[in-house]
Amino acid sequence: MCLAQSSAFVSQDLAIERAIALGKSGQFEDGLKQLRPFLLTPTKEDAKACYVAGFLLKERFKKGSLGGDRAEAIRWLRKAVELDGLHPAIASWRNSAEKALDYLGDTYFNDVVLAVRTFEPGQEALIFELFEAHEEVATFLDPNLDAIEERTEIHKNLAIAYRQWFEVTGDHDHFEGIVDQYKEALALSPMDMTAAYNLAVNIYNRGVAQITAMDENTTLPEILSINESSRALFERALPWFEKADMHQPNRPETLRGLMIVHHALFHSEQEEAYRLQLEKALMR
Repeated sequence: MCLAQSSAFVSQDLAIERAIALGKSGQFEDGLKQLRPFLLTPTKEDAKACYVAGFLLKERFKKGSLGGDRAEAIRWLRKAVELDGLHPAIASWRNSAEKALDYLGDTYFNDVVLAVRTFEPGQEALIFELFEAHEEVATFLDPNLDAIEERTEIHKNLAIAYRQWFEVTGDHDHFEGIVDQYKEALALSPMDMTAAYNLAVNIYNRGVAQITAMDENTTLPEILSINESSRALFERALPWFEKADMHQPNRPETLRGLMIVHHALFHSEQEEAYRLQLEKALMR
């Protein structure tokens, strides 16, 4: 039995050496074929074979060969690390496997950044699918990692992307996209002052834009409708200005926003109170 085990290990070591050599020469598929017998039902004795398989797939992914290589590389590298954890001592290749995983996880995040930069409405699900793939790898490597801040920033950047679309199209759905993304950010990070403030500003500015769009051709019924619509937007913006002020009191920009929105709502007492607060804040 001992001789059979020794023979099996020699066979695996030889296959791994061949796979590495083939990988170095760019023959990734041939290298993977060397390893397949050890990947069918891998045990802790097959950890290095899993690592080499993952590494070959990672290298092939870097060359852009096959679309599924990244996910498969992650699968085998994770399996290698998990199986290595069953051994009393850490393998010499363990650090390399973790670095490879970190690299692959980062490529998902890079894809998120690119997708946000080139965002088109309706692509949110794809973006967060990519982010979750990144997050899954990151939390595997560091179980204590909290990805809430990163996720919050993505929502805030999507709000900015929706703003850019709205400026071009004027589409109501694109405006609501701004609102929804900032609300998603605040649901994750309720204390995020910039999300609350930017949400308030976008809603308030929408109300102002409706008023300034009126001209001498605007009919009386249209004026009444616009006044009602803009007032509703100002009222909608107010609690977000208040929330921003609560998170960072006496911030001049927020106090100015509160003063202006109360002015727009004809709340003269509140407007005056915030004007005085703003004067004091600017003198500090």
